[in-house]
Order: sequence, then C-alpha cells, then structure tokens
Amino acid sequence: INADKSYKPVSRVQSVPKYNPKPKSQPGYKKPSLAPNGSPWPSGANYVSGYEKLDTNGLSSVTVDNSQNDSDVFVKLVKINVNESYPARVFYIPAHSNFKVTNVAKGTYDIRYRDLDSGGLSRSESFVLEEIKTYNGTNFS
Repeated sequence: INADKSYKPVSRVQSVPKYNPKPKSQPGYKKPSLAPNGSPWPSGANYVSGYEKLDTNGLSSVTVDNSQNDSDVFVKLVKINVNESYPARVFYIPAHSNFKVTNVAKGTYDIRYRDLDSGGLSRSESFVLEEIKTYNGTNFS
C-alpha cells in the first residue's frame, strides 16, 4: 500500500447484473425467520452476524445491487481458489436495496444468493479483483 494513497481504479465492479427476478421456486419453501446460522436477519442491508469476514486486507469493493428486485436476498461473496472456494463475506440485502462490500482482497470471486421469497438459488459469473503496484501508488478494482 502506498502511503500517499494515490490509488487509481484499474476497473470498477459496479454491481452484479440483475439476477432472474423469479428463480425457480423450491417446493414447500417458506421464508426463514432466521439466517442459516441461526442469527437474526439484519434490519437493513448488512453483514449477517456470526459469519466470519475473510479476505479483508484489500483495496477493492464490490457493490451488490438488489434495487430492481422485489425479494430480500441472502448473499455470499465467494472466493474461488484452485483447491477450495469459501464464503469471504456473508450478508443480507432487503428488496429494493444494495450493499457495498469494502476492503476486499485481490482474487477471483463470484456472488451466490438465495431469493428469500422463492428459495431459488442464483450465481453471478466469476470476476477478478486486482491490485497492481505502480510507481505512484496502487491501482485496484
């Protein structure tokens, strides 16, 4: 990290493309009153308590846009590695809202989410966050 903080974006991941607003419903699915780990849902777009925040030493941010959708979503920012993939951040976004994940480490990720009205599961395409040191700072995604 350059002390003069002259960071310049290499590319911008503005938002995850709108997912299918009506993913295939799971038969008998009922919107859960608690998160999968038993924690209460946040009152607004936020991290779900009880899940560890990983890969927090980066300069990049990712905004997940749920503003066009009528359903709340349970979201995982998943780090994709050769040997294993794991949720780096876990959060909740109410319908018609968005959430910005900050300080994300460089690497390959995707977004996985459950529509909390239908139970349908969706996934984004994978994307790469980069940090490139230059003579006058660090460029990042």
